[in-house]
Amino acid sequence: MLKKKTKKTESQSIYSINPDTTAYIVEISLEDYSEIFNGWDASPLRRKDMEPELLDYLEQAATEIPLKEKVEVCFYLPKELQDLDREQKSITAVKNNFKVVMMLIDKTLKRNYRQLVAYITLSFLFLIGAYALRNLAETAFLLNILVEGLFIGGWILSWEAFNVFFFDSHESRIRWKLFKRYLNSEIYFKNTRE
Repeated sequence: MLKKKTKKTESQSIYSINPDTTAYIVEISLEDYSEIFNGWDASPLRRKDMEPELLDYLEQAATEIPLKEKVEVCFYLPKELQDLDREQKSITAVKNNFKVVMMLIDKTLKRNYRQLVAYITLSFLFLIGAYALRNLAETAFLLNILVEGLFIGGWILSWEAFNVFFFDSHESRIRWKLFKRYLNSEIYFKNTRE
């Protein structure tokens, strides 16, 4: 309990909280709208890729704020650059980027689940084969080596299935939740603070 309270206190000292919505505010200062997006991407604004460093920063910020808390993203720009149409298109593009990241995470999870099924199936086949052949293996040296190999292979594949499910997929599921929270969050622009 103390650890959760500490994390929330640390997050409150790093990020501002909107008093109206009680959401944590991830603040980003910009000199121009173009800093949000990858300069090498020639796509129309609504389809542009986000600047990789900005996307990394947003993901890092999301991990520092407790997952059950709401977040908002606030971009600060100089007042003379304010363009409401460009702001709206930028917000749409940022949300589209979050959707793409979530789609890629979904693909990774589907691949992990296919691997999981393959590992479990092969593991059972190896272990069943090893148990079935072990009585015959007592008389033949080479068959004994094969049985031991099947046991080892079966247990290694079991461990790989465990690893994919509990470690690799868990991390991907957390990332998906972080970006889903951003997708549902409010994103807005403000003039540079004095």
